[in-house]
Amino acid sequence: MHRVMLLEDLPDAQQWLTQTVQQVWPDAVIQVFDRLGDALAKLDEFQPDLCLIDLQLPDGSGVDLIKVAHERMPQATLVVSTMYDDDLYLFPALQAGAHGYLLKDESQQSMGEALLGISRGIPPLSPQIAQRILSFFQQPVLATVMAGVNNQQDDACMLSEREREFLMVIGNGYRTADAAEMLGVSYHTAARHVKNIYAKLGITNRAEAVQEAIRMGLVR
Repeated sequence: MHRVMLLEDLPDAQQWLTQTVQQVWPDAVIQVFDRLGDALAKLDEFQPDLCLIDLQLPDGSGVDLIKVAHERMPQATLVVSTMYDDDLYLFPALQAGAHGYLLKDESQQSMGEALLGISRGIPPLSPQIAQRILSFFQQPVLATVMAGVNNQQDDACMLSEREREFLMVIGNGYRTADAAEMLGVSYHTAARHVKNIYAKLGITNRAEAVQEAIRMGLVR
């Protein structure tokens, strides 16, 4: 890995991850960014071989960098580096194009070994993340069943992909304000999405939203 882009807003984590990369690839050129906008602006110029991406940033979500990098430079390896190990963060990142998902509470040695495995074609996944993915695919595929039901409904009653994301957040017990922060939008935008979800599903409160999220396979 000759060029490594590191997107992380916490100075201690920046230093820790930089040291980890240097231990694995001593000659790597590392560029560190603490803002999503700055990383996006330098992406084409820097042409990284590897991106280590935090998800919660002051100006947005690291998922946006994953989407752009996945489209513009498919040769780059995109790895999430985060403290969040729940489905709410994991699956949107993987869906956006992430090739790996590492937790920052691992030891530096474990993180380095996971990164070193990239050259051998081994996806860099923290053990508990790999287990979570396996558990997800071993459960009944409720979403597929619900998709068949939804196909029989009027198109106006279908939730958009973004609305499904918000329903997943609300279904996990988070408030509208929490959903706004997690999904990188304003409170008013989040409230509008929640209102649309309620209208389309014919529900009126959070308890019913949780039930719908479970029924659609968005919450386990």
